[in-house]
Amino acid sequence: MNAVKLQSQLPRAEKRRRCQRWAKSVIAWILACVYLFPVYWMVITSFKNKEETFSSPPHLIPYAPTLESYRAAFSPEYGVWLALANSFLIALGTLILTLAVALPAAYAVARFRDGVSTAMMVALTVVQLLPAIAISIPLFVMFRQMGMINTHLSIILADLSVTLPFAVILLRPYFKQFPYEVEEAAKLDGLGVLSTILKIVIPTIRPGVVMIGSFAFLMAWGEFTFALTLSTQQEIQPLTVALNRLIGQYGTNWNHLMAVAALIALPVLLIFIALQRYIVAGLSGGATKG
Repeated sequence: MNAVKLQSQLPRAEKRRRCQRWAKSVIAWILACVYLFPVYWMVITSFKNKEETFSSPPHLIPYAPTLESYRAAFSPEYGVWLALANSFLIALGTLILTLAVALPAAYAVARFRDGVSTAMMVALTVVQLLPAIAISIPLFVMFRQMGMINTHLSIILADLSVTLPFAVILLRPYFKQFPYEVEEAAKLDGLGVLSTILKIVIPTIRPGVVMIGSFAFLMAWGEFTFALTLSTQQEIQPLTVALNRLIGQYGTNWNHLMAVAALIALPVLLIFIALQRYIVAGLSGGATKG
């Protein structure tokens, strides 16, 4: 009797689990649609003309899609091509410097004694929590005294103050989890500390390195406060500041503004799609390592 009763309960439990999975999927899709709707609205607005942008009720799908906003965005008036090159140069420079400094720094913090390591992690966390606007003015004063205002290097170093603590904090668990016995074996084979990190440790923690590099690039790509504070010349300003130039004092061409915003968002989307496997593996790996 108990066996028959148990067999009758199994399909019911399976049906309940299936319903729960469907409910979770529906809720996830609803939340994703709500979250992504502003992105969708930005893209479709970039394909509307000025009249359709302000139509009432608003059109969820453009009636007459046009590339006029993208042609206007790439005109010499807004200087988007130059701003695009500046953004790429700043983001790439920030990526390279972040990895060059964060990898040995995270390794050193992971190998320090617990007291020293804890103090350094607290200091890095405090630095990371500071808002960009709080340190932009001191950075402006310092770089002006050094004659570095209106240079790409000043913006890269300013962005490094945000990306570097973030990178060290997330990379430290990877180095801390890496077996020290492997490093000792490498030393017996004649490898130095730097060679061990480059040839043995980094290939092993590749997902974390790719994840940190991606986030460093994207943080610098979308940064606005430092770029606006440290660059007053259009020849140096990145895309985020160029986007701000489209907001006029007496009016704004929203379709043109959305076209430039879509251009800023495009590399973010492409990088995430291309490196999704590494980013997810890096985040999950960093969260599970002590």
